[in-house]
Amino acid sequence: MPRNFKNQLAGQIGEATVVAELGRRGFVATAFSGNVPDIDLLAYKQGKTISIQVKAWRKGSVSFDAKRFLNISWKGKKQVVSGKQKRLDRLPLYFFVKISEHYGGDSFFILDQWEVAETIREGYLSFLDKHNGIRPKNYLTTHNSVTLQQLRPYEDKWEKLEEAFANFPKYST
Repeated sequence: MPRNFKNQLAGQIGEATVVAELGRRGFVATAFSGNVPDIDLLAYKQGKTISIQVKAWRKGSVSFDAKRFLNISWKGKKQVVSGKQKRLDRLPLYFFVKISEHYGGDSFFILDQWEVAETIREGYLSFLDKHNGIRPKNYLTTHNSVTLQQLRPYEDKWEKLEEAFANFPKYST
């Protein structure tokens, strides 16, 4: 059976598209070959460098482990979210890329890490509320999806990139 490379190709397309768009906007950007935890790209301008995480997809939604962003505990089978992880900085920036089937049709959504955490928190709490705090199939799972609808307020927020560079190094700790 041939290996399915759809997810790897989506990631490759997403990173390459972001690198190209950053270049158009006057930033030098490079992707890492291989896996560097939490960083897919570095963007450089006027002596400053920031890290970027790229999440690309074609259909459906983007998946995360909510525990990476949220404090989650259990009371029996019920999950309790007690806020966002304290260790989160605003960086890296997250570039979500909804890949189109057609040239020029890709959509970009730009969030800082706090906004990603808040988006995940809102969606996760909403899901738990619908199920009385108990995940239906596996009460221990912390899987979470971020939908296109949740990302719409962040579409083409290129000023986030400029803001990160303008506030460097105050933007992160």
